[in-house]
Amino acid sequence: MFKKCYRKDAIMHKISKKILLFFIAFLVLQGVSFAEVLEFAQISDVHYSLDDKSMDKYLYFLSLSLKKRNPDFAIFLGDNVDKSREEDVIGFMRAIHPIKVPYYIVLGKNDAHKLSGLEKETYLDIVTTFNSNQEDSLKYYYFKPNSDFICVVLDDNPDFAKSEHGQIDDEQLQWLEKLLIKYPKKTFLIFHHCPLMPPRVEYKLSMLNTEKYQELLKKYNNILLISTGHYHQEAVQTDENGIRHISAPAFKDIPHSYQIIKIIYDEKTYKSPKDIQVVVSRVRV
Repeated sequence: MFKKCYRKDAIMHKISKKILLFFIAFLVLQGVSFAEVLEFAQISDVHYSLDDKSMDKYLYFLSLSLKKRNPDFAIFLGDNVDKSREEDVIGFMRAIHPIKVPYYIVLGKNDAHKLSGLEKETYLDIVTTFNSNQEDSLKYYYFKPNSDFICVVLDDNPDFAKSEHGQIDDEQLQWLEKLLIKYPKKTFLIFHHCPLMPPRVEYKLSMLNTEKYQELLKKYNNILLISTGHYHQEAVQTDENGIRHISAPAFKDIPHSYQIIKIIYDEKTYKSPKDIQVVVSRVRV
């Protein structure tokens, strides 16, 4: 009698254990099913030049890599050309034309400067001729990769002369604040060329007059990250407001790499960018 009861209890224990494991697995799967992923590629400092045609090959390899990974979008973070010449901008846009995912262009210090190169309007007219994702020749703009995020592209380069320093003017800051007010429930991703939080201390490359920009960022809690290039150095840092600052490597430099940014979130439960996971990986073409 005792043996029968013991066997019965043992069997019930095994069944209960299996039910518990099944329930845990169900909850885990439910958690995964709720997770959303926004994935994008960022490429910086290509420094394309018709004087060095080898970059055409690496940009073609980039298009193949992006085709394989199929991110939601790709963004070029400035210094797309080495010299501000019309033929180089056209060459660059032709070289990246095979890219099939939506892609966007950020202005860098080398790209357009009136004194010794192209005006920004001329540069952007060429961009919009080749890139249907940018219908207007705007130096700052925004786009929506999905219903949860807004991507903001800013221009931190002076109009007249080339400068190693970045600076975002009052006009753009006022425009950005209007967007933040208009979309309080959206999460913002910001892109420009020069870092606000650089990967290393080097004054000659730093952003100037950052006080107003920093004050604006402190006022709003729906800014997830700021992605930049310029320093030719990869880094991921988080500031006191919880904003991730991602610095991209230079695509021009060997081993010719870019970054994949994966944003993982639960749209049903996340309340602020602090609830969002950001995974940064480097990819060689």
